[in-house]
Amino acid sequence: MSSQIDDWFRLYRQELVSWIARFVRCHETAKDLVQETYLILARQATEETIAQPRGFLYRTAKNLALDYLRHQKVVEQYAVEADVRQEEAFYSAERAVTADKQIERFAATLENLPPLAREVFCLIKLDGLSYRETALRLNLSERQVERQLLKAMLDCRKVLEED
Repeated sequence: MSSQIDDWFRLYRQELVSWIARFVRCHETAKDLVQETYLILARQATEETIAQPRGFLYRTAKNLALDYLRHQKVVEQYAVEADVRQEEAFYSAERAVTADKQIERFAATLENLPPLAREVFCLIKLDGLSYRETALRLNLSERQVERQLLKAMLDCRKVLEED
């Protein structure tokens, strides 16, 4: 049986390689798939008689080629998804660095505000007090609180607009 398989291999090998290469678009891959086809043929021939060896070879080679193409599609899709994840991670890291820089500049801006403007800003924007509550706590008029908050917010806006 082994010599018969060798004969079939010599007889159909080149024709199968050419045929499979059209599917997979790679001569080397086609050669590998044809080699695998012959291994399957040899295994199958030990279990049963192959009545139509050429048909068996073509059907097996085509199935292997289709499996290969499906696998390639999965690999390509995975590569695309991996690239997207890598790009998202890069942009996430970039955004985090940008946000950190903004926070640092914002904190520096708050530190450089006049003390009263900083106090008003913190009480209203960070602690959530109303203008009236802030005015009472700092012993100011509501109008003075508004002016101090406006000054603080304009300074902070300048920092944020620099990006």
